[in-house]
Amino acid sequence: MLSRVADSLYWMSRYIERSEHTCRLIEVNLKQMLDESPEVSGRRWERVVNCLRTDPPSKKDREAWTVATWMMFDKTNPDSVASCVAGARENARQVREMISADLWETLNRLHLYVKSCLTDAAAKRDPHEFLRHIKHEIHVLHGIADSTVVHGEGWMFLQAGKNVERAAATTALLSEHVQDFLTHQIGEGSEGFLHWVGVLRSCTAFEAYTKTYTAEVRPARVLEFLLLSPIFPRSVRFCISSVRRSLEAIEFEHGTKRGAKALKAARRLESLLDFLQVEDMMDETLRMRLAEIEQLCGMIHSTLEQAYIFYENTPSEIRGAA
Repeated sequence: MLSRVADSLYWMSRYIERSEHTCRLIEVNLKQMLDESPEVSGRRWERVVNCLRTDPPSKKDREAWTVATWMMFDKTNPDSVASCVAGARENARQVREMISADLWETLNRLHLYVKSCLTDAAAKRDPHEFLRHIKHEIHVLHGIADSTVVHGEGWMFLQAGKNVERAAATTALLSEHVQDFLTHQIGEGSEGFLHWVGVLRSCTAFEAYTKTYTAEVRPARVLEFLLLSPIFPRSVRFCISSVRRSLEAIEFEHGTKRGAKALKAARRLESLLDFLQVEDMMDETLRMRLAEIEQLCGMIHSTLEQAYIFYENTPSEIRGAA
């Protein structure tokens, strides 16, 4: 497969996943701030910015509605929903021959919807419909891709992109919440319960969690579920296992050891997660482990790019950023 094709498929998938994660995070936090004091709400949006590993133009721009608008509609922000959907569509356009017509038409329709909302005052006044629509269309995209795209090498790059992005996003989310938990910025009792329910909902994991642990929401169990569940699609463990299988399949297709470093990094992270005991490290050790997991996610990304999709003179508006 050409590096250009692998690059576009990988980043198309990452951009789609990033768009959905951002929408979900904004929607959950907009709802939860309604019953909070201004002080607690302010820290919430500081945390949202940190979870997304982005930074508004100035410190004054971290008020709830300013952050939400900037993350949804601002095309000058490369990580906004509008920018990510546009990036996914542009990468898909580069590889029209590798994806199905249904997938292209659905993604193009989503791009046009987002573009129309940029000048729609009503969409900006009440963003909930916008956020719900983006999430729904991305779920449709995943279903169409699964059922209409040939599950060959190109499909494996789509899967690798989605799961690398998902693992990194979940780890960053947990890292920020663990930091506040350890410094006692997250309350206890009903306030703490609602906070950790929000963490689960940020990963669409609340119903899955309750089926595993019942409705008793405890920080250690939330962290264990989102980090280590082998059967929940958004847990870090599940995503990294999927990345490892995708890399193995790509290696098999190539018949070389070209991606050995990326595969080694994925196996190393998978092994680390296999032996992690969250209940025994609800202290600074856990924060350090999360930092290590995030670093290994970055290593998987960089070594995968070096092995398969790095090439010179790539247009900057098409290629993504880690």
